[in-house]
Amino acid sequence: MATEDVAALQARIAELEAAQSGGRRRVDGRGVTAWVLLVIAALLFPLALSAFWAQRTLVDTERYVATVAPLSEDPTIRLAVGDVITNALVKQLDAQTRVSDLLSDTPRLQPLAGPIAIGVNNFIATQVQNILASDQFSSLWVALNRATQQALVAALSSDPSGPVTIQGDQVVLDTGDLIEAVKQRLVDRGLTFAANVPVPSAADRQIVLLTSPQLRTARSIYAVAQPISAWLVYVVAVMFVVAVLVSRRRARMVLAVGVALLLGALVVRLGMAIGQNQLDLTLAGTPFAVAQQAFYTILTAYLLTAVRAAFALAVVLVVLGWLFSGTSAARSTRALATRGIGGAGEQVGATALGRAGVPIARTRKFWWLAIGVVATVVLLASDQITGSLVLWTTVVALLALVLVEVLAAAGTAHLAAVAAGEAGDSPADGDVAVDVTHA
Repeated sequence: MATEDVAALQARIAELEAAQSGGRRRVDGRGVTAWVLLVIAALLFPLALSAFWAQRTLVDTERYVATVAPLSEDPTIRLAVGDVITNALVKQLDAQTRVSDLLSDTPRLQPLAGPIAIGVNNFIATQVQNILASDQFSSLWVALNRATQQALVAALSSDPSGPVTIQGDQVVLDTGDLIEAVKQRLVDRGLTFAANVPVPSAADRQIVLLTSPQLRTARSIYAVAQPISAWLVYVVAVMFVVAVLVSRRRARMVLAVGVALLLGALVVRLGMAIGQNQLDLTLAGTPFAVAQQAFYTILTAYLLTAVRAAFALAVVLVVLGWLFSGTSAARSTRALATRGIGGAGEQVGATALGRAGVPIARTRKFWWLAIGVVATVVLLASDQITGSLVLWTTVVALLALVLVEVLAAAGTAHLAAVAAGEAGDSPADGDVAVDVTHA
């Protein structure tokens, strides 16, 4: 090689190396965009999930009522409500004084005033429990909670009304309607003088639902979050999807999305635990302290289901992201799966499945896309996405993909066998020459 050629070759190598090193320093716009979208979506995900739960469970009146309606059957709720109503009626009725007044003309019967008053008070407690165990209480509970929810929303909107009022830092529920129902039942059972007993004063018939020095903060958060709570979770989902589509290394981005969902779900779950502890402290010393566990559990059931679904989806995405990544373990796993599926397809290539697999082999990408779309529609069309729904949908989708690959491999094997058979039926050039010579 001439000296000029060697020099030209060295110059070209140096130019390529410079271009390569310069390329390494160049910022990848698509990669940066994908990671920015991922980070923003990851930060918004806990807020979006919590806001969506609040919108569907707390702000939506009908869903809230449907959620808390079963609480009328909870014994701790009945105990808390029963204690408030019984104590209010016993105090207002003051059976001891009334019986003593009735027996004032017969001093020798005065010792009976105490036992009679106890009997009256026990009768009141029994009638209260009978009402709480009846369908009447279930109807009253639904009506009371409907009014409560609407009043709480109004309170957060700085327009309190109805049976719920804001008194300082307390959110207070008025049980006057329930007390009126109990009074009527007492009259119907023969305790006629109960009809003349006035409804207890507000202080004796109210239940403190919430004691919160941060009520003003809650109102501010509600004013900001309410307009965006219904659609923020969908915006976050779109940002995750766009981050995957924009990224040049999509498998790694899918894995990163899974990790982001996992961390976001952990944040929400931690917030739920903190909220439950705060509720314990808030309701301590109130009539509903004994019932707060049942109330909190059923009120946050939808959010807990969403958190579990996010956990399940995160695990699925992490596994899929790793499986299609460029690591040696992932490549080995894919190669092993490909050999197994391909071998199974080749074994049935000579059967009817081979012929049925021919169109599948020619349209594999379409079937992959169709399965993905159907799985997505199943999840989005569900009224409530649960962890089990995510896992079962993933399992069925994977089985469908495996079936497509087996049929595609069988179709490919069938086409290869047909091509080989046609080649064997046609005489080669050498065979023709021999025949002609022999003739």
